[in-house]
Amino acid sequence: DDAAPATFSWRSLVWVIGGFLAFSLLLEFLGWILGAALLFWCVARGFGSKRPLFSLIVGLTVSSIAYIAFDMALGLSLPSGLLGGGF
Repeated sequence: DDAAPATFSWRSLVWVIGGFLAFSLLLEFLGWILGAALLFWCVARGFGSKRPLFSLIVGLTVSSIAYIAFDMALGLSLPSGLLGGGF
């Protein structure tokens, strides 16, 4: 096998950790849907995604489904942020 050896990327680590920090700091202001979409985008970017718009659309879709499942179906309150009109 001519498999390439695994390498460590500081850039990828910074994207993932930075995305998590942004998510945790901005969650109350942005709300769950936008915050989780931003986190998804940062993690996808850290893993080497070359399609930022696609990653953002997928992040918005997945975070919206999670919001519907937790907030509406299970009755658990998630922060609505900007989209809910309140901070």
